[in-house]
Amino acid sequence: MEKAKLGITRFFSGFFRCFPKLLTANLLFAVPLAVFIAAVYFVNKLTGLNNIFINLLPIIFSFPFFAGVTAVTRNIAREETNFSAAGVFFKAVKDNLAVFIFHGIVLYLAVFFCYSSITLYWRMAHENGIFYLAFAIAIIIAVIALFIFYNLPVMTVTFDLGVKALYKNCALMALGELKNNLLATLGLFLLFIFCATAFFASPNAVVLLIISGVLGAFLVPATASYIMNFYVYKDMAAVISDNSQKSEEIRKKIEAENLKRSKGEAKPEKLDFSGLDLDERKDPEEYLFFNGKMLKRGTLIKMRDKQENE
Repeated sequence: MEKAKLGITRFFSGFFRCFPKLLTANLLFAVPLAVFIAAVYFVNKLTGLNNIFINLLPIIFSFPFFAGVTAVTRNIAREETNFSAAGVFFKAVKDNLAVFIFHGIVLYLAVFFCYSSITLYWRMAHENGIFYLAFAIAIIIAVIALFIFYNLPVMTVTFDLGVKALYKNCALMALGELKNNLLATLGLFLLFIFCATAFFASPNAVVLLIISGVLGAFLVPATASYIMNFYVYKDMAAVISDNSQKSEEIRKKIEAENLKRSKGEAKPEKLDFSGLDLDERKDPEEYLFFNGKMLKRGTLIKMRDKQENE
C-alpha cells in the first residue's frame, strides 16, 4: 500500500511540476490532429460517404506527431525536468517520422478490424449464442493490441530497434508486463471518467463542443501518453537497457569458470542456449528472452560461439 501511495505521489508530482511541458506537447500535437480531422469532415461533407474507413484516417496522419508527445512524456516519466518540450517534440517527430507512419497504419487497421469484429459478433450473438465466444476472442485480441500500443511508441522513440524487434518485444511485454499494462488501463479509464463527467455536465451542444476542444487541445493526448509511459517505461528500460550489463555478467562468468578449469578447480558450467532461435540469418538486433532478461540475438550468438570454442 505504501508503495502504491508513493507511486501516486510521484505521478502527480511529475504531472503538475511539468504541466507546462505537457501543455506544450499537447498543443503541438493538437494542431495537426485538428487539421486532419477537419480535412476528413470536409471530405465527408463533399462526398457524403461518412464511413469508418475515412473517419479513422486521422490516426495515420497524426501518429507521427504522437512521437513528439511520447518523447516529452517519457522524459517526464523518468523525472527529467531540464529540457525543452518543443525541442524534444520536433526532434522525435523528425527522427521517427517513417516508423510512426507505419505504426499509424498498423493502428488504423487494428482499430478498424477490432471495432468491426466486436460490433459484428455482438449483433450476431443476439441471434446465435455461439457468437459470444467469437465476441470474447475479439475483445481479447483488442486488449492485447491495446497493450502493445501502450509500449510501442515509447520503445520506438527510446531504443534503436528494427520494426520486427519492436513489435515482437512489445507483444512479449503486452503479456509479460501485465500488471503495468493494467495500471495504465486504470489510469486511462479514470481520465475517461473525468472527460465523460465534463461532457455530461454540458448544458447544450455549444458548450459540449467548447469543452471537447479545450480537453483535446490542452489536456487529453499528452495526459494519456504520460499515464502510459509512467507505468510502462521504467520496467521496459530496465529490461532492455540491462542487456549489455547482463551480457557482461555472463561473459565474466564464463571467463571465471574457464580460469577454474585451467587450474583444475572446477568443471566448466555450461550455459544452456537450447530453445533459443539463434539462426544467424535472422535479425541480430532482435531481442530474445534468456535467463530472465532480453538480450540481442547477435549477443547471444557470440556468447554461444565463445562457449563452444573454449
